[in-house]
Amino acid sequence: MDKRREKLATTAMVNWVAVLGLSLLSIQAPAQSTDQLEKPALITGQLEKGTPQDAARELVEKLGYAQSAPCKLVFLRDENPDLAFGEFFRAECGEKELFLKFSDKPIAQSFLPTMAFLESEPELSASILQPLAEFSFKRKGGKQDAEEYCSAYPWVAGDTLEALLDKVDDPEQEAEYLTGVYRQLGKLLAEMHGAGLVNADKPLAEWKSHLVQRDLHSRNLKITPDKRIVILDIDSFASQREPAPVQKTFVLDVVRLVFAGGKKEEPIFEDLPSAQPWMAVLPGVAEAMVTSYCQTLVGEDKAVACVSQVANLVHHLLWKLHKREYVDFEEGEEGEEGEEDEEDEEDEEDEEDTMSSGDEEGTGSSVSDEEMTRRLGVVLGPLR
Repeated sequence: MDKRREKLATTAMVNWVAVLGLSLLSIQAPAQSTDQLEKPALITGQLEKGTPQDAARELVEKLGYAQSAPCKLVFLRDENPDLAFGEFFRAECGEKELFLKFSDKPIAQSFLPTMAFLESEPELSASILQPLAEFSFKRKGGKQDAEEYCSAYPWVAGDTLEALLDKVDDPEQEAEYLTGVYRQLGKLLAEMHGAGLVNADKPLAEWKSHLVQRDLHSRNLKITPDKRIVILDIDSFASQREPAPVQKTFVLDVVRLVFAGGKKEEPIFEDLPSAQPWMAVLPGVAEAMVTSYCQTLVGEDKAVACVSQVANLVHHLLWKLHKREYVDFEEGEEGEEGEEDEEDEEDEEDEEDTMSSGDEEGTGSSVSDEEMTRRLGVVLGPLR
C-alpha cells in the first residue's frame, strides 16, 4: 500500500493542474528500535453516536472541552472545497479549538510509535501535528460491525504552504521571505529524517529513517502566525517496522514543494508569461531548501556532496516529468514490467482523474526540450 501511495504521488506530479503530499550525523548512536520505545499516552474509547457530526460533538464533550464554554462545530468543507474528499471539522470552544477528522483506520493509534521517537525532540515534536485522542464509532447505515474512527488534534492556525504561495502576487518582491520559508522547511525535514535514522554508517543513498512522511505536499504544511512550519498529515509516515529511504523521499519532496507547491501553475514546466516571475525565485528557493537539508542532516563538511546528489536526482526526475514519462521512484527507474494488472489499472484511473491537456483553462503549453534544459540549468546547475 505504501509503495502504491508513493507511485500515485509521483504520477500526480505529471499533470498540469493538480498539486504535485538524527539529529546531526555527528551523533553516532543509531536510533532506538520501536521495541525499546515506550509509547506515549493517547486517549481512546468508543462513541455512541452514529453520524460524523454527532460523533464529533460527543468526542469534544468526552474530552472536556465543552465544560467551560459552548462548542461550535465547523464543517471544514464549507470553508475550503479542497477538503471535500474527507470529513474534517473544527471545534471552537471559547479560546480553545480542536481539529477533528474521520477515517476507516485507527490512524492516531498507528502513529504512537512515531510519537515515541519525538518525545526526546521537543522542537521537532512541535512541528508535527500529534493526536490527542481517537475514538471508534459505528456509522449509522454503515456496514454491520464495521468500525470507523474519529481523532482529535490541536487546531493549528495559519495558512497552508499552498495558500501562502497562491497569495503571492509578485514572487520577486517576496523572494527573501520565500527563501526563508524553504530554508526552514529543509532544516525541518532533515531533523525529522535524522531523528529516526537507522543506518548512518551506510552511504547517504542507502540511508533509511522511521521518521519519513511519504506524501508531503503544500496542502499538508501550515505556516503559523509565528512563522513555524507544522506538518499536518500523520497518515503517511513510514511504517515503524519498515523505515523509508531518506534521499529518494526528499527528492520527491523538493519536486512537489519547490516546483509544484502552488495551485495556480507549475512554472518550471509552463510556457506562460506568468511563469517568468516564479522562475526568477526558483534558484534561490531550491538552493535554500536543499542546502539547509544537507547541512543539517550530514553536517557542513559533507553538505556539498549531498547537495550535488540531490540536485542530480531532482534534475533527472523533473526531466522525466517534462517528457511525460512515468517514474517509479522507489526503484529509481521507469515502472517495471510484471506489476499486478489491478494496480496498473488503478494507477491509470488516478492518472485519468488528475491529468488534463494544455488546452484546458488555467494551464499553459509545455515548454520545449531546449527551454526545459535551459531552465533546469539555471535552477539546478549551480547545485550540481
